[in-house]
Amino acid sequence: MTTIINKEGETVAFLYLNVILDINQQNVLGIILGNCVYGAPNKPIGKYFHDVFRKKNGKIIAKLGEKITSKKPDNEAEILFSAWQKLSKLDDHICPWIEEKEGWTKELFVDFLAEK
Repeated sequence: MTTIINKEGETVAFLYLNVILDINQQNVLGIILGNCVYGAPNKPIGKYFHDVFRKKNGKIIAKLGEKITSKKPDNEAEILFSAWQKLSKLDDHICPWIEEKEGWTKELFVDFLAEK
């Protein structure tokens, strides 16, 4: 499991087996397929490449942190089931082209994943 950090370097979520977990490691916020990021909507909302999460406009929303732990979430079975449910409901698999930009967005990562 790896931390996901904001511009200030604070942990805002975790990445576990291509599943984005909340800060408490209890809920699935999103998933990554290839390099496409899926959140609450059943369509791509951004991309993940070069250890950076980007919005469709190319701005940085979060980065993969350096802190890695081998500890699995306590509720791993529930998390994987929830991730599978989210995956099975995806109806848009076309990942948009995103041009990388240097700037950070002001939006919070958790809010980005929750957008509908």
